[in-house]
Amino acid sequence: MPPGRTHLRLQVTWLAMMDLACLAVGAVIGIGLRFGSAEITEYVYQNLDGWFLLFGCVIFANYLAGSYRIQYTFSRFNLFVTWAFSLVFALLMISIFSYTWFHMVLGRGVLVLTIGSYSFFALALKLVVYRSLFRSDIVLCRTVIIGTGPRAQAIRKNLENAFILPAHKVISFISVESDHTQETHSSGFIDGAAVVATSLQGLTDIVRSLEVALIVVALDDMSEVALLYPYLKRLRFEGVEVLMPLDQAEIYNGRTPLDLINEEEMMHASLECRMPMYRQLKRFVDVAISLVAGVVLAPVGALVAAVIKLAEPGSPVLYHQERVGLFGKPFTIMKFRTMRAGAETESGAVWAMEGDPRITPVGRFLRISRLDEIPQIINVLRGEMSIVGPRPERPEFVTQLAAAIPWYEERENILPGITGWAQIRYPYGSSVDDARRKLEYDLFYMKHMSMSLDIQIILRTLRIVLLGKERSL
Repeated sequence: MPPGRTHLRLQVTWLAMMDLACLAVGAVIGIGLRFGSAEITEYVYQNLDGWFLLFGCVIFANYLAGSYRIQYTFSRFNLFVTWAFSLVFALLMISIFSYTWFHMVLGRGVLVLTIGSYSFFALALKLVVYRSLFRSDIVLCRTVIIGTGPRAQAIRKNLENAFILPAHKVISFISVESDHTQETHSSGFIDGAAVVATSLQGLTDIVRSLEVALIVVALDDMSEVALLYPYLKRLRFEGVEVLMPLDQAEIYNGRTPLDLINEEEMMHASLECRMPMYRQLKRFVDVAISLVAGVVLAPVGALVAAVIKLAEPGSPVLYHQERVGLFGKPFTIMKFRTMRAGAETESGAVWAMEGDPRITPVGRFLRISRLDEIPQIINVLRGEMSIVGPRPERPEFVTQLAAAIPWYEERENILPGITGWAQIRYPYGSSVDDARRKLEYDLFYMKHMSMSLDIQIILRTLRIVLLGKERSL
């Protein structure tokens, strides 16, 4: 994810401190119920290493799962999954350390009671936080937007989206006049937000007077930003966060808009990509997850194969298709067949559409549940795919899309994935415009790839598989 921003640190502090407080309360309750209140202090001191391990693992796992970042959308299921992930991670680490040190770092009874108490308080409090606190004026992020045109108004709508937590409020639009007078005056309203006109010299004073935490520069002509730089720099060092349109889109939308990047920006993104140092770790995780998933999903895969065969006895179970992989190298992807046999014999390669008549009834269920992708575990073990990455496209479509969309071939610089940021953030697409928008999410993933982002994608994919499209609280 994008690096931390000062205007979001209050949210991180609230959530991390709340988790620590719930863990502390859980520990007190756990020890008290197991040994009595008189033994709490002594037990804590005797097992400090175990408590540090438990607390650290839970906080770190919550960070990896994205609990402490800004929320694009939020749901009870997301809350439950991140909670479950943090506890599984913590228990796994405690088990490993206990085996290594040849003794339990925390007693089983105390551990179970502590985790149970922590879970109750943490889940209940987070529901309150996301439902009420992060939508209240207490942690409201007061914002001004420099600019009054279409870009500024679109950014305001994005920042004030009800799904963005903590809540943001645009206090004012600021129109910077080209003259050198110090006069500042009101210039009306845009959808209830005041428009304030000021000179360059008066910019810092008006921002200070509004007591905002965030400034978003949203000029329609971004070439004028250089004139603002000395004043924005002063405000930034005074503690006010300053975002450009690209920063705003990446933080609040999780995408890299094509109309906001150029050759220089793309070069920096490619050179600063974490992939070179992350590649070996990612490959190790891919193989480990694939081996476990292969064993767990083998019975499901066998059942799916049997259902496909019974539905159409004379047709193949698996579907093999050429896709474009790493550095443009073609490979054969494997899926459970979801379309009728010979669906493209006459038409050739065409995009699948929503409600596509070529998809069989069984295939429709497999696509919705994503069970058709189980055989791709073999592609991952072969090194042709990753668990997380841009979705591999067919060569016929790559040629068409690369000609129509700038930087489309950038996505070939990392392994394609079974699931990806674009797949969970954008609905199924069947046009060049859809491919353009999905590329913006793929570019974001390339710029900010990390183990934390991969875990968030996997957990949210699980949510979509089990419950369908994400819904907010």
